[in-house]
Amino acid sequence: MKTRTCLVSLAVALSCAYTAPAFAQAPDPEVQAIISKVAGAYRDLNSFSATLELNQGSGQAAQKVTSKIVLQKPNHVAATITVSGSTKHFVADGTNFYLDTAGDTKTYTKGKTADFTASVDALASNRGCGVGLLPILLTSKQSEQQIIPGKPTSLKKLADATVDGSACDVVQAVLGAADRQMDYTFSFGKADHLLRKLSIGPHKDGAEPVVVETYSDVTTSPTVTPATFKYVPAPGAVAAEPPKEPAYYDERLKAGFTPFPLKGKDLAGNVASYDKYKGKVLLVDFWATWCGPCVAELPNVIAAYGKYHAQGFEVLGISLDQKDARPKLEAFIKEHKMPWPQVYDGGYWQSANAVAYGVRAIPFTLLIGKDGKIAAVGARGPALAPAIEAALKK
Repeated sequence: MKTRTCLVSLAVALSCAYTAPAFAQAPDPEVQAIISKVAGAYRDLNSFSATLELNQGSGQAAQKVTSKIVLQKPNHVAATITVSGSTKHFVADGTNFYLDTAGDTKTYTKGKTADFTASVDALASNRGCGVGLLPILLTSKQSEQQIIPGKPTSLKKLADATVDGSACDVVQAVLGAADRQMDYTFSFGKADHLLRKLSIGPHKDGAEPVVVETYSDVTTSPTVTPATFKYVPAPGAVAAEPPKEPAYYDERLKAGFTPFPLKGKDLAGNVASYDKYKGKVLLVDFWATWCGPCVAELPNVIAAYGKYHAQGFEVLGISLDQKDARPKLEAFIKEHKMPWPQVYDGGYWQSANAVAYGVRAIPFTLLIGKDGKIAAVGARGPALAPAIEAALKK
């Protein structure tokens, strides 16, 4: 499954919450039962259609995205996506995905989709999946732990509501630091347990949400024909490769490259330097306590440290936590038993090392070999252990 990361923009930063693990404390049994039913309902889907409408921002910054989606497992997706009056057509036929813009009869995009997850991710990358919860619901095997993002300070069931004619269970999670808490309010259909509405906004009385995502015309038995997932380009139109994904780190960071000098000090007051790691294999882990995917990856890093540390493997954390977050960071490190050093300067995305390395998305890792040069970029998940073992053998 493609790994999703935390990015800088508002919309994507909101979506990155949907790869975070579990709860800060045991949730209310009623809430847990609702979440379990929702996760199960999406896992059991064979086909699905809905009109997804995303509204975010306000005033001149307001933007509306509408996506009319039809999908059928094992690997078929079709959608019509409208953004600011511009309409795109998306089709994944089980082998490839196709994308065109209404009015453009000269070109269309064609790319590979190896599986259902790849098809949904391709749709998401073209703004057809809202703020990011839908791909988790459709493709994640651990969605029970990901529907509610992060570690809410409050998680409760609100009064039932009706959305698009469907009676809904309403669940509210409050997330974030005390001075910038956000409400995530979910409405799930009581009958089919599918998402009908998600709103995200400041945790303040009377505050308007900054994001509202609604689902209408939801059905699990849409009318599907062979033409639904067959793409027919305009006569004479030429296929183009999908645009290259933007680099979220300095493109010079490749295997064999000598990493840039480290900046700052760790929490113990020691100057950050690669010198102390000569002859060892070092994982440099750019992360933050507020980043759901980072926290989700943490057990994997801890396991790797426990398995390979005696063989010469080390970890150095580069925290992108915000200003005045040191107490929270230290408490998190203690709670999760992270024995390696952490470099923290409170700069958030402008932290000295993030700027030096051009890091604009986390989690981001560099594996440094015994020779002091980069052995692997972005090694995480199932790719981490093999990368460490290969570096240790050199």
